[in-house]
Amino acid sequence: MREIRIGIVGVGQIGKHHLEQYRSVPGARVVAACDIDAPELARVAERFGIESAYADYKQLLHRDDLDSVDVCLHNNLHAPVTIAALESGKHVYC
Repeated sequence: MREIRIGIVGVGQIGKHHLEQYRSVPGARVVAACDIDAPELARVAERFGIESAYADYKQLLHRDDLDSVDVCLHNNLHAPVTIAALESGKHVYC
């Protein structure tokens, strides 16, 4: 089975819940995370062993090694991030 490399945008309550669930999905690995709250992003990245952290989701989307992006933001922020992720050629979970 090929590993699916995931980037997650938003590491608040929903993002943390998704990260916990990814731990039990064979072949799924979260390799990048993004959040505007730098201290919380650093804590979450360390806790979940996420190798790359970004304050700007556009930087995360520039990675060519991501298969999928999980958008875990407030509902009113879903559209611009989701559309940008789709336009970058990523599969998106929103």
